Amino acid sequence: MRGHNAPDVARRDLLRDVGRLERFCDREDQNGLALLITNEAALWRPRQRRMPTRDEEFRIHQGRELSGTLLWAGGSFPDNTRVLRGAYMLTWRPYTQLEDPSSEFRCLAVFITPNRAQPQPPHEA
Repeated sequence: MRGHNAPDVARRDLLRDVGRLERFCDREDQNGLALLITNEAALWRPRQRRMPTRDEEFRIHQGRELSGTLLWAGGSFPDNTRVLRGAYMLTWRPYTQLEDPSSEFRCLAVFITPNRAQPQPPHEA
């Protein structure tokens, strides 16, 4: 597969899926899995440049922990803001290697656990 030159969109979409799965996992017997399989090395490698990018907080490289409020372009695109209730340590794993040396595929699995709501204190009369 050729590079699609839009790894920022892939990052945004993965985090959109994680956020949706967090909303779906609102009972103790529900969990979720967001899975990404790609040969786009820019997704699993840390960035080399020092200039900030619009998707800086959406980076999903190896070893990154995602949590809390993630802003796209410093918050100038509010529709892309993601608020995660969980914390996710990202671990990319080898998936397959085709004959071409530049055809390495890796996968990222983000497991979403059930939302364990905090018990509310009893109301006083």
